[in-house]
Amino acid sequence: LYLALGEHWGVAPDDIDARHRVVWSRSKPELRMSMAEAVAFCKKNGRFLVGSGSWRSVGLGLDPDTGQGDPWSTYVWGTQIAEVEVDTETGEVSVLDVWAAHDVGKAINPQGVEGQIEGGVVMGMGMAVMEEYVLEEGVSKTAGFSKYILPTSLDIPRIHCVIVENPEELGPHGAKGVGEPTSLPTAPAILNAIYDAIGVRIDQLPASPERVLAAIRAQAGARASAGQRSADTVRVQD
Repeated sequence: LYLALGEHWGVAPDDIDARHRVVWSRSKPELRMSMAEAVAFCKKNGRFLVGSGSWRSVGLGLDPDTGQGDPWSTYVWGTQIAEVEVDTETGEVSVLDVWAAHDVGKAINPQGVEGQIEGGVVMGMGMAVMEEYVLEEGVSKTAGFSKYILPTSLDIPRIHCVIVENPEELGPHGAKGVGEPTSLPTAPAILNAIYDAIGVRIDQLPASPERVLAAIRAQAGARASAGQRSADTVRVQD
């Protein structure tokens, strides 16, 4: 860039400076253009620009003896709500809608952020209701994808993304991470929605039809036993 503009303006390459999306000559301040114009000029004249950069997060690490410390430059926040439909005859859970609100710092590429949120939600949904890896005595019992069920496009719910921007001064351009955090709240939200729908808690993932149906039947049996005990108590009192 400096070499091409130096030749164009008739100044030495080290006389050119670039900052805040503007390129100019130090010795001739009237010679200036925007970075976009400079890039377009170089491309037009057969000069293709290649650049690189790096960023390292700020963190103090963890004390090896106490396990305490400040390993992260910032923390992210998010919350999700799920709407599900449960078939009480088969135990099948259908995830209908997910509302996902996440603090992403600064959304440099909002469409990319939405994609990350949607991908995290689908990953969390798979963990919540489909994916199960069985290991017995160190031997895998899940031989392939015929047993390890993954979500397909037909399983994906409607995902409502809410991007919350709270810029982080230590992050690149104010951004925070928005990858793994989007998958973490999904399973708890879905399990809470199952409880809200049918009144049973699923405490093992995934919430497969077999587990959900077993929980429904266990709850029904517990209620029947409680009713029988109540009836016996009434007869004794009589």
